[in-house]
Amino acid sequence: MNGLGIGFAPVKIDHGEDTHIISGVSGQLLKVDDELNHISSVSQPFPAMITSSTVLGAKWIGVWIERDLRQARMAAFDINDEWLNGDSKADLRVRKLNLNLHPSSSIWSQILDSEPTGLSVIKNTLCFSTINRAIYRIDGESNEIWRAEIPKWEEIERINSFDEVIGFVDTPDGIVLISKAGGFAILNNDAKIIGKGVLKLPEIITGFSYKEGKGWFIKLNGKCFATLSTLSDSPKIYKVSGPIYDVINKEDEWIWTGWRHDGKLNKMGELIINPRDSIGIGIIGDNVLTNDGFWEKIKL
Repeated sequence: MNGLGIGFAPVKIDHGEDTHIISGVSGQLLKVDDELNHISSVSQPFPAMITSSTVLGAKWIGVWIERDLRQARMAAFDINDEWLNGDSKADLRVRKLNLNLHPSSSIWSQILDSEPTGLSVIKNTLCFSTINRAIYRIDGESNEIWRAEIPKWEEIERINSFDEVIGFVDTPDGIVLISKAGGFAILNNDAKIIGKGVLKLPEIITGFSYKEGKGWFIKLNGKCFATLSTLSDSPKIYKVSGPIYDVINKEDEWIWTGWRHDGKLNKMGELIINPRDSIGIGIIGDNVLTNDGFWEKIKL
């Protein structure tokens, strides 16, 4: 297993039904199946960092940000197509005023003037936020369904300029969005706020997972994570050895990988942590993709 590498340093795995898309630190993309077989060659459709991404049906949708050159794109790709290399960073630098440069092989591509965050699939549509502007819901062809103001929370108003929405999820109560400072809001299908609050947490939120009947797993940016049955509960805080980068729910147990450790919170509420020499970036089955681009068995 240790000898099987992907050829670049990964930052994230987006999970489809039977295809997983790995993105790299320089905007590389690779598709693999459940058995870790490569089902495409590595491509770099746009010469910038991918800052947010998700799988929507048979499409992968990503956001590229090149801050130095003030270039940003959101684009969609057909998972079943071959993805090709696009322009180089040198091309982008030389032609930085030419906004006709778009990610290669994309189905559609949009030029951005504000960075989208928290790309999330909601009932075969896409929700996201743009920093300090609005929240949006679009369909898979990039048609706008609605837009709304970003919720505000009096308790964290003093840090509003630094806060941002990190994700959305569909729940029986409505569409829930959560900000990195702990603010949450519940929206109906027309984007009307029907509930909101602030989670009291010791660290900034970096991500979250939700499973109906199991509740919430909140990833934090230091040496803690939190769980809640409902958003009205007081969070239960757990100590770990470093940030968590990917978490899955398997047979009602939370399983994760992260900074030099793998962990599990079992059905009995027992915390199991085993060290690893590397940093775990993502999980497929019983396998962990490390930050140096190699696969290892999860250490649980």
